[in-house]
Amino acid sequence: MPRRQYQVYIDCPPESVWAFHTDLSNHPRTCPPEQREQIVKGLETPLSEGARVVFRARHGGFWRTLEAEIGDWNPPAGFTSRQVRGPFKSWTHRHRFAPFQRGTLMTDQIEYRLRFGPLGSLVDRLWLGSHLDRFFRYRHQSAKRLLEQENQATTGIRQTL
Repeated sequence: MPRRQYQVYIDCPPESVWAFHTDLSNHPRTCPPEQREQIVKGLETPLSEGARVVFRARHGGFWRTLEAEIGDWNPPAGFTSRQVRGPFKSWTHRHRFAPFQRGTLMTDQIEYRLRFGPLGSLVDRLWLGSHLDRFFRYRHQSAKRLLEQENQATTGIRQTL
């Protein structure tokens, strides 16, 4: 089963990073523009344990829909989203927000299985793995920029290490 992990330091407290990532209206703001990711269902209620969210996104030129259920709800340390319906055989995404120095170390841990056996493994090696790397790097840098700008505007102070 492929596993990927991405981390970024954000110069904001974990509570702020948690609030940003559990407000689903922020999700499309952190996605690459060419992916045009949308939340089809789930914006009408606050994110919480057991909530279901339906995402629609363009990846590799094709539109895909993924329905995820939220679990392991542990404010402000993290939560997990697991695919219940979608393009993967399985998909688990753990969101973690750990206090680090005067900010937050944000970690995304992804475990997934593709359909179609050896053909799926080939797609992962030739395209999906590098696509996920680019996607999460972009999301992390976008979240960092947005959160740190908001933090600086609110506090008037730029934190430094």
